[in-house]
Amino acid sequence: MKMAGHKGKIVSAWLAFASVLLAPIVSAIPGEEIKPPFGLSWGETQARLEALLKGAKAQIVERRKQEDGRTVWSVDGLVSANLKRTMFYFKADQLVEVELQYQNPDWDSSKYDDFMASVRRQLEQKYGVGQLVARSKAPEGEVMQTLVGYKWNRNNAAVQLFYFAAEKGAEIYRAVSVHYRMD
Repeated sequence: MKMAGHKGKIVSAWLAFASVLLAPIVSAIPGEEIKPPFGLSWGETQARLEALLKGAKAQIVERRKQEDGRTVWSVDGLVSANLKRTMFYFKADQLVEVELQYQNPDWDSSKYDDFMASVRRQLEQKYGVGQLVARSKAPEGEVMQTLVGYKWNRNNAAVQLFYFAAEKGAEIYRAVSVHYRMD
């Protein structure tokens, strides 16, 4: 009897230890399917999205065809805190990617770090631990460039989170972007 109690404690301790080790893996398994923002669905047509944007009083400020054959729309006026611009990408008239570009001219680097951390936490709550895909800080000529990026995958869709900064003396450009895409 004494031995069974001891084995039970060992098994309980081992299960507790294993659950700590496996938590990042398990949290990445269930989670939600990756869908585009704003309640959209993959495969939305350009005509349907244009009607939705008009209803939301957003403006398509540019439409262009890319070398890879995709059509991209640059859209202003979608209401979300610190959202500067939204890019919609179509392939064969179907939505395949949405890029959200966040900027605030009043933010310093610590505010951008806080914003990036907040968005990352939200994504990790939905999709599990993200994979670090970029981390660099290097000069490009006279400009110091910083890039940090994470990626989450689910089935045939992914979401990527990036922080980018370019600094030259007192001139500074910073942005956080979130890319939802079909792979």
